[in-house]
Amino acid sequence: MPEIVTSATPAASIDARVWVKSLDFKDFVVSGARIWKVEEAALDPLSSFLHVRDGRIVAEGAAARAADSRVPRIGLPGRVVVPGLIDAHVHLELDPELNTPAQQLAVPEEDRLEAMAGRAAAMLAAGITTARDCGGGAHREHRLRDSIRARPQGGPRLLCCGQPLTTFGGHCSFWGGEVETPADIDRMIAQQVEAGSDWIKVIATGGIFTPGSRARDAQFDLSLLRSVVESARRRGREVAAHCHGSDGIANALRAGVRTIEHASFAGPAGFGTALDDSLMREMAEAESWVSPTVNAGWGRRIEDAEGEPTDFFQRLSTALRAQRAHGIRFIASTDAGIPGVFHHDLVAGLLAFERFAGLRPVDVLRCATSEAATALGIADETGRLEEGLSADFLVLGKDPLEDLRALNDPEFVVFRGDWLDRAARGSVPPARDSG
Repeated sequence: MPEIVTSATPAASIDARVWVKSLDFKDFVVSGARIWKVEEAALDPLSSFLHVRDGRIVAEGAAARAADSRVPRIGLPGRVVVPGLIDAHVHLELDPELNTPAQQLAVPEEDRLEAMAGRAAAMLAAGITTARDCGGGAHREHRLRDSIRARPQGGPRLLCCGQPLTTFGGHCSFWGGEVETPADIDRMIAQQVEAGSDWIKVIATGGIFTPGSRARDAQFDLSLLRSVVESARRRGREVAAHCHGSDGIANALRAGVRTIEHASFAGPAGFGTALDDSLMREMAEAESWVSPTVNAGWGRRIEDAEGEPTDFFQRLSTALRAQRAHGIRFIASTDAGIPGVFHHDLVAGLLAFERFAGLRPVDVLRCATSEAATALGIADETGRLEEGLSADFLVLGKDPLEDLRALNDPEFVVFRGDWLDRAARGSVPPARDSG
């Protein structure tokens, strides 16, 4: 068990739930744990120190060890400390147990808001301390984001995109962001910014969730996508683009979007069947970020009943490995909220990502921490355990750089310096089979 050591209190072993409930220090030093530095490929075998004050890291290593002796020491012998996890693509408004937009829209408002709050709390309890919400219909996620700022234990730090811009009758048009001309685009982006959106989302290709839409088809031409990026940047916002087919990926890339969502290279025969080496080289040269939305459902589609690789695995694995070979940068994301993909289940998605993309555990963990923070424009706030950043971290019993499964069920989640009450972890639903 962890130990609390203060100048007035001798070391004592305390039950974890009681310990966290009693821990209301605003100024403390973590000691005895190995602390992962994101630039390192392996943990230092020696333990280190982390000094937190008022929710931020004020010192690390020797400087933290030298803190005033009156500052409480939180002893975590044998533990590993890593930055809080980031999911760069979720939809808090969507219920993963509903299969169609019509079913989603029929959920009563009070029930929807209560469910969104529950999803956010479950995400934080699972170690997700930051997430980008990539679209909803009525800015409900903005209200949730603001309530979490006032009560950090309510959920992760949220970045919100608002209503995605789409064509009339296009993918996600049920959320109301339909546009056709540059004037429409400018008006809609102004509305999103006025509502408090941190990002702008554009639907550059069709999708599979909207009836009548085809994922491989481009929805906007290059000129209109440039209008989206220019309008957003005039208002200080970056753009995330939903892209499956190669034409849509190319248009979004050349328009200057910040993140390309999915990048599945969909063709007539399905995802991963229209790979374009020249386009991938262009993506790498532009230093674009790809958010591939690999989730728990993918993990259950790796092998068939006979233990052989599935066609889905072979196609998508080839696509991801080709992008990686070209030097394209990835960030972790799940598209949580779509049918069967639960918001708290990021770690299962990371395990699938490791298999599909052929990544080392350290590469995956960077995608879910420092790389994601950089792509989302919040590297000066979170993603690493360094002086000046928010005290967002997980306390683990094992080394995730050896096995990512160590991220499952963290012993403690610390968000903005607040230690999550472990008793609240009972609200985390079990992972569901989305295969």
